[in-house]
Amino acid sequence: MATRAQPIADWRRPGPISPLGLGIATGLLALAAAAIGALISVAGRGSTGTGADIVHVAMFTAMQACLSALLSLALGLPVARACWRRASSWRAAWLVPFSFLPVVMPTTVAAAGLIAVWGQRGFVSEGLTFLGLDGLPPIYGLGAVLLAHVFFNAPLMLRVLYGALASIPAAQWRLSAQWGLSEWDRFRLVEWPVLRPVIPGLLALVFLLCFTSFSLILMLGGGPAVTTLEVNIYTALRFDFDMALAGKLALVQLVICGLVVIMLTRLTGRSWAATPRSVSAALEQSGEATWRCRITDGGALALFVIITMLPVIAILARGAGPHLFTVTSWPAFHQSAITSVLIAIASGSVATGLALVLASARTRRTAAALSVWPLDLSISLYLSVSAIVLGTGLFILLRSVADVFVLAPLLVMLGNMLIALPFAYRILTGRLAALAATHDRLCAGLGLRGWRRLRLVTLPAITQELGFAAGLSAALSLGDMTIVALFGSQQFQTLPWLLYQTMARYRAGEAAALSLWLLGLTFLLFLAFTLAARILRRRRHA
Repeated sequence: MATRAQPIADWRRPGPISPLGLGIATGLLALAAAAIGALISVAGRGSTGTGADIVHVAMFTAMQACLSALLSLALGLPVARACWRRASSWRAAWLVPFSFLPVVMPTTVAAAGLIAVWGQRGFVSEGLTFLGLDGLPPIYGLGAVLLAHVFFNAPLMLRVLYGALASIPAAQWRLSAQWGLSEWDRFRLVEWPVLRPVIPGLLALVFLLCFTSFSLILMLGGGPAVTTLEVNIYTALRFDFDMALAGKLALVQLVICGLVVIMLTRLTGRSWAATPRSVSAALEQSGEATWRCRITDGGALALFVIITMLPVIAILARGAGPHLFTVTSWPAFHQSAITSVLIAIASGSVATGLALVLASARTRRTAAALSVWPLDLSISLYLSVSAIVLGTGLFILLRSVADVFVLAPLLVMLGNMLIALPFAYRILTGRLAALAATHDRLCAGLGLRGWRRLRLVTLPAITQELGFAAGLSAALSLGDMTIVALFGSQQFQTLPWLLYQTMARYRAGEAAALSLWLLGLTFLLFLAFTLAARILRRRRHA
C-alpha cells in the first residue's frame, strides 16, 4: 500500500519497462535490418536465375496462396455457420475445440498424414482397390499443396468466424426468429455485418501463411513444376550455392510479404487465438429444422471432418505399428529428439519472455499516450521476414566470420523463437490491455508499481495466457523444419528433419512411426506448459 501521499496521476507513467521494451524492439529491428542488408549486398551480383524465372515463381507462389486462402474460406465459412446453428449438438461442440489441433501440428506430420490418406498407397486407394476400382494417382503436385493448406487453414477460418457469429447480440437472433427471416435474409442482415470486417484480414493472414509455406511445398510439391519462392531460396542456397539468386528471391518475397503485412495491419481482424469464453444459446431460426438445411449443414461438417481429421487418424493408425519401437533404437532418433525438445523449450521460453516485456511496454506506453509503433513494427516485421529469408540473410552475414554449421543450434533456436514471437505477443497484448483498463487506477491508489505490481497483480492474472503462449511457441518450434533445412547436417538434425529424410528414402513405416512420435512430443510439450500454468494459477489462488 501507499506509505505516503502521492499524486494518483502517476499511474500513467510508463516506468522502466518502456525503455526495456524499446531496447528489445531496437535489437529486433537491427537484426532484421542486418539480414536484409546482407541480402541486398549479394542480390546485385551475377546469378544463374533470370528475371523471367523469378517473376514466374513469384506469380505461382501468389497464385497458390490465393487459391489456398479462398478454398479455406469456402470450407471454413459454411462449417462455422453450421457449427453455430447446431451449437447444441455434440458434433459442433466437438469440432470447434478440435480446430486448434492443426495450429500446433507439425507440417511434416501433416504431410505424412495426407500421404497416408490420399497417397497412391493411402487408405482411399486401398479402399478403391478393395472394391475393384483403380486407385488414386500420385498425390504430389498443386492439388496436394492446396489440400495441405486447406487442412491447416480451414480450422483457423472456422475458429475465427465462429467467434464472430457468437459475438452477435442475442437480441438480433430473437428479432430474426420473430420476423421469420429466410436463410438468405438472415445471412445478409444479421450475419454478414459481423463477418464482413473479419474476412479481409483473415484472408490476408492465410495468404501470408501460405505464401511463406516451406515444408509442405518441399514434401508435397513433387518437383520443379510446383515450387515457390521459399523452396527456390532453399535450393539456390543449399544445393547451387548461388547466394546472388537466393538474395534476389528473398528480397522479392520480402517486398510482397511486406505489402501483405501492411494490408493486414490496416484490416484489423479478430485474433485467431481468441475463443468466445461464453456462448449464448442459439435460437432456432426459420427453416433450420428442414431436411434441406440439415443435409447442407451435415455435408459441410462431413467434408470438414474428411479433410482435417482423416490425416490425424491415419497418423495414429499407421504410426502405432511395429516400427513404433524400432525407430527408438536409432541413435539419430535419440539425438534429434533431445535436440528438438531442448531447442523448443528454450525458444518457447525466450519468445514468451520477450513477448511479455514488449506487450507490457506497449500497454504502459498506450496508457501514457506515447507512440507504440516501434514495438508493433519490430513484431510485424517478422511476419514479412520469414524464417527462410532470415536464415538466408544470417547465412550470408555470418559465413565470412564464423562456421555457420557450428552455430546451427543457436541459429535454429533464434529462428524458431522469432517465428513464434508474433503469436506470443498477440496473445499477451490483448490480455494485458484488458488488465490495464480494469486495474491501473486501483494499483495506483494502492501504490503498486514496477516489480511489486508485476509480482502481485500482473503475473497471477496472466498466468494462463503465459502458459498458452509458451506452449504454443514451443510446439511451433518443435515442429518447424525451415531453419534446420539450411543449417542442418549429419551431426546436427532435429526430429522434423529426420522425418523428412526418412520419407525421402521411401521408408513409409518408419516415417509413420516418427510422425507419431513427433506428434506426441508436440502435444506433450504444449500440454506441459499449459497445465503447469493452470497448476501455478490454482496455487496462487488457493
